[in-house]
Amino acid sequence: MIILVWLLMVAIGVAAAFAFREWIPAIAIGTVIVAAVFWVLVSTLSPAVPNRECPKCHEQGLVKIRRGEPGVRCELCGYVDNDMHVAYLDEW
Repeated sequence: MIILVWLLMVAIGVAAAFAFREWIPAIAIGTVIVAAVFWVLVSTLSPAVPNRECPKCHEQGLVKIRRGEPGVRCELCGYVDNDMHVAYLDEW
């Protein structure tokens, strides 16, 4: 999806460059600035999703044993690891 957006922005930039040859530097700089702002917005507004895949059964069943502390268990197969840490699993 993001690649298609990048390609669309490049295509619009190239088309505009051919239409307005004197404005090529301004169009190129504007395209780079718009792409950078778009990238920052997508990166900051997209939600963080934890990797809940269990190392034993490879299903999405990991949950925290105690909130705020290391340690996970799998609800599906019963796997327990008291030292494992999964980023963003507390908020999930």
